[in-house]
Amino acid sequence: MNILITGGSSGLGKAIVEALSLNEDHHVYFTYNHHSEEAETLISGNVTAIKCNFTNTDEVNHLIELIPTFDLDVLVNNVYVGAPQGKHFHKTDSNEFLKSFEENILPTISISQAAINVFRKKKFGKIINVLTAYLINLPPIGFAIYTSNKGYLLQLSKTWNSEYRKFNITSNCISPDFMLTNVTKSVDERIIEQMQEEHPLKKILTPAEVAESVLFLIHASQQLNGTNMVINASKNIV
Repeated sequence: MNILITGGSSGLGKAIVEALSLNEDHHVYFTYNHHSEEAETLISGNVTAIKCNFTNTDEVNHLIELIPTFDLDVLVNNVYVGAPQGKHFHKTDSNEFLKSFEENILPTISISQAAINVFRKKKFGKIINVLTAYLINLPPIGFAIYTSNKGYLLQLSKTWNSEYRKFNITSNCISPDFMLTNVTKSVDERIIEQMQEEHPLKKILTPAEVAESVLFLIHASQQLNGTNMVINASKNIV
């Protein structure tokens, strides 16, 4: 399979790239921005890195131009620009919501459209969207912008189910609990300690554990479509 992962040089994206690269039948494409050294270590015969800053329109457009040449089978929408934790909702300027939408959702829409155009011609394709378990349970304080973006992507995924299932295109989501990654490193240590204490396993979820679920969806039958896999040790049952 030919697989594109956005944001594949660190955290969950890196764990997915590493797991997929073990299968030589896969060709893995991934985007990176700041972590050029980490990206370099992942490149191999079946792994290709593409520089793509989601806040740079030219770089996003360059990626979109490349997508038809990848002969894609799978798109993993993983990247998130910015820190997930911000201010209380009433202290957050509305322009911050707009800025985050422009940096996260709009590039994801354009990239997904390019991938879907390839999938429609092939009559096959898989989209996997990385969301958050905070869409199911109560998010920590300050996560209004982050969860709003993820909620928008969840609704987009349902639209893709409705419009493209007849083309043998699936769109599934995973909603992992909090993970320690570069994206979440700015979260207050006291909040992390509280999360660990309240966790049923007393253990924070790891990117490698979540990557296993992504691989499951990549290799699953096309009958599996429209799901949202919540990965949070049964703290919430959907």
